[in-house]
Amino acid sequence: MPSPFPGMDPYLENPAYWSGFHTTFLLYLRSALSRALPKGYFTEVEQHVWLAEEDEDEREPFAVPDAFVGARAERTTSAVAQLPATAPTAESAAPKPVSRKGHKFVTIVDQPGNRVVTVIEILSPSNKTAGKDRDTYLLKRADYFRTGTNVVEIDLLLDGERLPMRRPKPPRADYYALVSRADRFPKVAVWALTVRDELPVLPIPLKPADGEVTVALRPCMDSAYLDAGYEGRIDYTAPPLVALSTADAKWARELLASRRGGA
Repeated sequence: MPSPFPGMDPYLENPAYWSGFHTTFLLYLRSALSRALPKGYFTEVEQHVWLAEEDEDEREPFAVPDAFVGARAERTTSAVAQLPATAPTAESAAPKPVSRKGHKFVTIVDQPGNRVVTVIEILSPSNKTAGKDRDTYLLKRADYFRTGTNVVEIDLLLDGERLPMRRPKPPRADYYALVSRADRFPKVAVWALTVRDELPVLPIPLKPADGEVTVALRPCMDSAYLDAGYEGRIDYTAPPLVALSTADAKWARELLASRRGGA
């Protein structure tokens, strides 16, 4: 069965589920778009990749396993191996470890030309947490706007800091979707949703002469949910890790109890 929630399922925000859900949801969204696009448009799944230095307190301590040391010691029996080591000339420090980080998104490109017309981003927790990852995404977001690219930004995360918006500010809500049409920028359309609301059918802008297509978010979520078997993996008898408001938490408990009672 699909998620018991009418819209976004807050239990999917658990780090144990979010990464897999994010990727699968993105792929189903791409598939739905591909079926809706007119001739001359295609979809791609791309990835922002950047290098990030690890903080000292996040690095794993480096150590050689005892088994490896012992095996190496057993082989050091030659006369050459027993010579004293030459003293080093100096001491220095190795470069800080650098890791590759990435964030997948969908693009709509036109043919001929292979020009990116529209970008569809589904936000990740790192986009909503202060730090280098968020800064990198905000720079990329600004590039989209600056280069006249249509932008669809979907925030299905209740937790974290919202991305900046100009006035008038959108109403307070749990989840958001933003559609920025290049020919209407800086005006953007915003869908502000609560945990009780159904996921919307979004317009996906193309080139002005070709108008738009639409994509329904709920079927994409249902397919991702069913593929991963979340119904059998999520403990709906416990509260979600992300905090709901008092009223919404009560509503969610009643909703889940009614579903269990009707099962």
